[in-house]
Amino acid sequence: MSFLKKSTAFIAAAAMALSLSSCGKDTTWGAEIDGEQLRAGIMIYFQSSAVSEAMAFMPETESVPAADGETAATAETQSVLEITIEDKPAREWINEKAVQSMREYAAVEKKFDELGLTFENKEEDRLNIVVDQMWEYFGEYYEELGVSRESYYDVGLNSEKRTAIFNYYYGEGGEKAVPEDEIVSYLSENNTRIKYISMPLKDGEGNLLKSEGKAELKTMIEGYIDRLNTSSVTFEEIQKEYNNYYAELVKAAAETEEGTEASETEQTETEEDTAVAEPNYGTVIAKDSAYPSAKVVETAFGMTAPAYTIVEDDDNEVYYLVQVMGLFDDPDYLENNSESVLHTLKDEEFNAEVKSWTEGQNVIVNQDSVDRYKLDKILE
Repeated sequence: MSFLKKSTAFIAAAAMALSLSSCGKDTTWGAEIDGEQLRAGIMIYFQSSAVSEAMAFMPETESVPAADGETAATAETQSVLEITIEDKPAREWINEKAVQSMREYAAVEKKFDELGLTFENKEEDRLNIVVDQMWEYFGEYYEELGVSRESYYDVGLNSEKRTAIFNYYYGEGGEKAVPEDEIVSYLSENNTRIKYISMPLKDGEGNLLKSEGKAELKTMIEGYIDRLNTSSVTFEEIQKEYNNYYAELVKAAAETEEGTEASETEQTETEEDTAVAEPNYGTVIAKDSAYPSAKVVETAFGMTAPAYTIVEDDDNEVYYLVQVMGLFDDPDYLENNSESVLHTLKDEEFNAEVKSWTEGQNVIVNQDSVDRYKLDKILE
């Protein structure tokens, strides 16, 4: 995915960068790869990113009773640098990750040039805007840490180049292009589109309906479905009708004075009636989602659009009137989601390909820089 789309996460990761200290040795560069030196600021970023990844290997927090009756955290106080990751001491694992990231950085730079790629969508201009905005507020802080604007920008630009290479191979017309029907198939298998109305199994006072009340509500929903199937009434009109019905129940139960309430309701309806109706394409839900409820998701994925149904969800004390729609009823849905699906399908393959480009590189790690910029600083 594009660096510009990940800028928030990128800033958060960079905020963990190591601080610099002065010494006599040349620690302005972190590694030399095929004769090209990468600045220490780039190494710092990749080290901090690796520390973020290492956090996922921290043991779950455990607490044990202390002698004085209070609790003493055990795992909470353990540094990520003290654990073992994939049979390696964390410090070694982190530095190896950082070096591999620098190697891939260099490989991407080389491949971008070999393919004769250029930026066609003003990526560089937009990246400069992102960096300028960040630097206005955090530039002094980062510079004190030793992460220059140039290093920050270069890592971001390298990410854009990586995306451009991905699109060169897997995008439309690429030698490894993914057919549109494969993307459509993936979306269709994992997502569906619905509209729904949530109808509480409660009366106007908030009390749970008894069997008779539930039966009456179900009959009312069945009537809605019949009208939706046999007349020109829209789902939105049914939604409004039900909302008004339930509002009246609440108002009657609370014995609200009618004057002010009626006036406010009339004003709202007038505003709604004069508003320009926007297309309502409902809500896209994923197969592994629990929204709006697990029962709704399970039911919707078992139906063929277009269709209406009632979902009885006693656990959540609600009935749902659900309309299952065509996933691609929104004409922009495929275009808006093709890129993310493409990455889902091909990122693992592409990342392995990028890693293969690092084979045979001549890599010199500046051990003075590794020793100077202590990983412990990242946790302070």
